[in-house]
Amino acid sequence: MQRRAAAAYFAFFLVISVAAYAYIGVAESQRPHVTLDASAELTNESTFTVGGTTYTASNIHMAGGGGGGHGGGGGGSMAADLSWTNESSRYTATLEHNATTTYQNESYRVLTDANESTVTLREELNVSALLAQDSAVKNTLATQNGSQYVVYRSNNTQVPLEEWLPEPATRTFSTGDTYPHQTDSGTQETAIVNVSESGATLEWFAPRDNTVELSEGGNVTLNDQRFFAHFPDHHTVEIVSAQHYGEYQTQLSEQDYFKERTNGLWGVSILSGIAAVLMLSMAYLPNRG
Repeated sequence: MQRRAAAAYFAFFLVISVAAYAYIGVAESQRPHVTLDASAELTNESTFTVGGTTYTASNIHMAGGGGGGHGGGGGGSMAADLSWTNESSRYTATLEHNATTTYQNESYRVLTDANESTVTLREELNVSALLAQDSAVKNTLATQNGSQYVVYRSNNTQVPLEEWLPEPATRTFSTGDTYPHQTDSGTQETAIVNVSESGATLEWFAPRDNTVELSEGGNVTLNDQRFFAHFPDHHTVEIVSAQHYGEYQTQLSEQDYFKERTNGLWGVSILSGIAAVLMLSMAYLPNRG
């Protein structure tokens, strides 16, 4: 009787386990997917245009483990880079008051006047070079009581350095004037847009490369239009208008509900299988006596 009862329970739990497993297989064919009306479907190095600006997708990859796996095949968080060039991006720089700068390959000191809204460049004289060019004076200066003097070779007459030096050249610019600003890429024509006691602000417009990282469901604004990203697989990113975000959230909820129910069926199948094995094992336990 013990073995008959165990066999009956074994068959009962085995049927439940197999039935749950079979139902999982049927349910998988009905798994909900996120299907959206995308503005663009991109792979690596493919492009699309918004408001006259061309955007390029690149570096589509799995950024890390975890997450719910929505749209990315499960088990991680998808990401990608989206890059574009702003052909007329605003740049600014500051000419600091009393700092030195290069103008026409010469060194000048910057002097700003907020009251007059002017920037004056005063030539920085190279004393050593000027001394070497004048054969009538020695190449080194004399110092007395903290002051420097030029020494004439003929009779050792000393003249204060300030009196001997030539008048430095100056260049004056006003607000609105064009100013040739030195950048890492060369000379850039800029406009003086503001002058204060601390310095002058320069402004110019030039191309600028931009890159933004896309993530699953992450918002991005392109040319003043709002979008979000969705990864239907590991090689594709969809750019979807923000007006479809509610629809996207609804479909994610449906996926979560399906996953929750499927996990429940897996639990039934596994536990029933274990119970069936236990019942069969117990049938062959030795009897007392």
